[in-house]
Amino acid sequence: MKIVQVHNIYQGKTGEEAVLNEEKLVMEENGHEVVQFIKDNSDLDSFSKLERIRMLLSLNASTKIADEFGQLLDTEKPDVCHVHNTFPIITPVVYEVCRSRKIPVVQTLHNYKMICTNSLLFQKGEVCELCINKSLYHSIQYKCYRGSYLATAAQAHVIQHHRNKGTWDNLIDKYICLTEFQKQKLVSGGLPEAKAVVKPNFLTQAGTNIEHGSFFLFVGRLNDSKGLQDLLQLFKHNKTSRFILIGKAEDPAIFKEFRNVDYLGEQERDVVLEHMRKCKAVLFPSKYYEGMPMVILEAFSHQKPVVARNTGAMSSMIEHEVNGLKYDHTQDFLKAVERLDKDEDLVESFGKNALKSYFEKYSKDKGYSNLLSIYSSVLSH
Repeated sequence: MKIVQVHNIYQGKTGEEAVLNEEKLVMEENGHEVVQFIKDNSDLDSFSKLERIRMLLSLNASTKIADEFGQLLDTEKPDVCHVHNTFPIITPVVYEVCRSRKIPVVQTLHNYKMICTNSLLFQKGEVCELCINKSLYHSIQYKCYRGSYLATAAQAHVIQHHRNKGTWDNLIDKYICLTEFQKQKLVSGGLPEAKAVVKPNFLTQAGTNIEHGSFFLFVGRLNDSKGLQDLLQLFKHNKTSRFILIGKAEDPAIFKEFRNVDYLGEQERDVVLEHMRKCKAVLFPSKYYEGMPMVILEAFSHQKPVVARNTGAMSSMIEHEVNGLKYDHTQDFLKAVERLDKDEDLVESFGKNALKSYFEKYSKDKGYSNLLSIYSSVLSH
């Protein structure tokens, strides 16, 4: 089988690129051929003023991309096209190009872009669903995208244009949602349920030489939307547990008053995984719905339970009292951490279940099996 992957890289790499390449590797390891059609938003820095204007005028469908992508398809003759992101350079024109050549299309939904102009269902520090089941033009008044009326209008126009045109309903054969929560939220916003399947991201291997350490680990951006206030409340009330924080913080000085908190700043992946290997449990208090947090997959693959807010992707990934603990209120977060710190048997039990979750849902073998099943399903129609 030959697959063409389509992806528009954001300015600043994200987890989407990691997913793209993991899927490429696992398909190639199993004897399939993968061709990539990639555009990078960092290229926009070198665009002339005229080129930028032309791009803005062709956000709905780029004729330049249509020609370039069409030539690739005619040369490579893939069996399946797997799209990850088309905004803004590639544009949704690739769906039309595939349909004209009778090539089935699979679309991974890494976020909520099809029902939300900023793709997060989140604004002003809180979850926001004001535009679900409404025209995306409704979002312009809130300046949801980059705090700009104009930028929000541009995003809203592209999504709404293709919604009205029927692109999302008619030109995509299968949608991949990362969690059941995401699927239900997108379906409630208009995604055709019959075309939606849940396929989690995956990791190529489980952790090795696991230790059950004495500290709790947080990995990620340290800001309010990621649960910073919950963490600060935890540190103020828990003076006995030990905490290690890895990630970018806007104000690192706020952690200095806590003697049991070690802030390590941003670190390379090998340092993160070394701390993951040695920690007691992983904390994930994000207020976002999230797509599929790779931190949680890393925790599971290292046999570590996760304490997470009971919302979004976390509500689907964390089985309460099985592979971790979920909470709704900050006080429950504090109690969950205290409970795990005092009960080593519980930590070990949850950890074993977390590793079981990894092998059952997020391993490389499971990832390949899921992909092959989805590709086969669109080829059989």
